[in-house]
Amino acid sequence: MTTFAIRFLGCKVSQADAMIAREALLAAGHREVGEDEAELHVVNTCCITSEAEAKSRQSVRRSLRAARRVYASGCAVNLSARRFADLGDEVVALQGAADDVARRIAAHAGSGAVDHAGGGPAAHVAPWIPAHAVSGSTSCADTAHDVLARERLAGAGPLSRTRGFVKIQDGCDSGCAYCIIPTVRGGARSRPASAVLREVAQRVRDGQPEMVMTGISVGDYRDPEQGMELGDLMRAVARVPGIERVRLSSVEVIHVRDSLLEALVSEPKVCPHLHVPLQSGDDAVLAAMGRHYTAAEYVERIARVRAAVPRLNVTTDVIVGFPTEDEAAFERTLRALDAACITRVHVFPYSPRPGTVAAGLGDAVAPADKRRRGQAMRAHSELSSRRHRSSRLGLRERVLVDKVAATRCSGYTADYVRCYLPPGAARRGELVDVVCEDLQADGIRCRPLRRR
Repeated sequence: MTTFAIRFLGCKVSQADAMIAREALLAAGHREVGEDEAELHVVNTCCITSEAEAKSRQSVRRSLRAARRVYASGCAVNLSARRFADLGDEVVALQGAADDVARRIAAHAGSGAVDHAGGGPAAHVAPWIPAHAVSGSTSCADTAHDVLARERLAGAGPLSRTRGFVKIQDGCDSGCAYCIIPTVRGGARSRPASAVLREVAQRVRDGQPEMVMTGISVGDYRDPEQGMELGDLMRAVARVPGIERVRLSSVEVIHVRDSLLEALVSEPKVCPHLHVPLQSGDDAVLAAMGRHYTAAEYVERIARVRAAVPRLNVTTDVIVGFPTEDEAAFERTLRALDAACITRVHVFPYSPRPGTVAAGLGDAVAPADKRRRGQAMRAHSELSSRRHRSSRLGLRERVLVDKVAATRCSGYTADYVRCYLPPGAARRGELVDVVCEDLQADGIRCRPLRRR
């Protein structure tokens, strides 16, 4: 038995992949402990920007100070494994699909070897096994994941989070000019709905009442067995006994289709929150980015969903300082955010990513202008967030508590607003009815009404 700790960088897909490794290690009989105590660290990396890749390497270096061995996996390793393997003799850089990487780590965590092509002793770089090669098809590799789910029944222990991140899809076919993800993740492929539903049922039994459907391009989801679309899958997940909430991690506006709208309208357990990346509100910039919509189309699609789901909360991503963005384009982005009634913006300053189409455009926007636009965008986002939260004051909400501390506990409403309750008001995983009373810096202070 080996003690281990897991860390991830980046998106919810990276988190889901890290949890697959965690479950595999637990199922193999290893024990999860704090990072300072763990013999083995697993770091699932990110390469969405050059900064994210640099932070991933920094995270591995940090692990080297505590662990006797560090397994590095994920997008940044798939992009450039050697840059991680060269960090130290104790680092093993594992390329490939998350399920297969998890299997290799778990099988050899207690030894000095890693299962990679050709066998033999542990290597700094274990070769890339493409995701489709694990299952022998273009669908998401599922055989290994189902094995992990079955093994957890044998006593690997409950999951550590109230909210379960369920990866339903991987890869992307969009080809955005600034994005390296298709290079490191491959094309879009979907996991069978039957396997998703089995995992959800297990997670409910493990004590997770809320499921987050996640993937690189979840709107591309198509059940390879029955042709089920994303909205159909959401409704099916909502019908799993014991489920309280189902939400999406992120969805492109071109994928907000009728089946998803129907799920939002007809199924109360599907959360009225969508994170829909905008990236820019200027049509010329969107075209240069390789995005497949105009600003007006984005606003119109969001307005259509909002008309059907009045309580809908929409958040977004925006890139500031793209090479073709000028001040007028930036101002048009602010206006588009207002027109779509966006309540929160995740702001990403642009940086060229080697290997992408946009890298050929250079880095035309001065760093000072990027900083200024980023600060202005974040200030705009904060005002929008306060307006949205202010509209909830005096109303009754239901909060799923996911954090409990000596000074307070907190959780999210269905439309993804953080609410704070007095200490002792609820246990972790409880649904609590509350009245929203006062604004906090990043949420709402609430008074609990009763426990459920």
